Amino acid sequence: LNAITGMAHILRRSGLTPQQTDKLDKIETASSHLLETINSVLDLSKIEAGKLVLEEVPVHVEALLGNIASMLGQKARDKGLRFQIETISLPHHLQGDPTRLQQALLNYASNALKFTEAGQITLRVTEEAQTDSTATLRFEVEDSGIGIPPEALSRLFNSFEQADNSTTRKYDGTGLGLAISKKITEVIGGTAGVIS
Repeated sequence: LNAITGMAHILRRSGLTPQQTDKLDKIETASSHLLETINSVLDLSKIEAGKLVLEEVPVHVEALLGNIASMLGQKARDKGLRFQIETISLPHHLQGDPTRLQQALLNYASNALKFTEAGQITLRVTEEAQTDSTATLRFEVEDSGIGIPPEALSRLFNSFEQADNSTTRKYDGTGLGLAISKKITEVIGGTAGVIS
């Protein structure tokens, strides 16, 4: 896969006809999708084998949410959606794994973007509890999208499951993103859920 994407990159710099550029775009899109799928399967395997190693480094929640907004904000604007962040004054000196936390939140926010055609997407963080040595934060991703049928809610976080598992479904995906996000959340000591 690395060879395919590398050669596609080299080909793009060699002066192509519009027809060749179109075919190369399709190769790169398919390669990118396949790479995401491989990485998701590897992440899930690592988590299920108990081999996911968490970092213990400073976590700057506002910066983390800003990263997600910068990655998805333009796509939201392109769809005519408002993308907003709601945060409160948070404790300083938080420690944890910002990479895995961002991965989980990005999965949720990407799903919100995928399934929302009008309105807004809101990333929200609130503080649930605090002791001398810990802080429990609640992260929410709220959207004005299509919602989830009640019968699909119970399997939403299962591996390789989607709300719509039919072969004619409108939205693409592997059904791994939410399962991985939930497992990451559990490994760091939290819980994940959904309200539709």
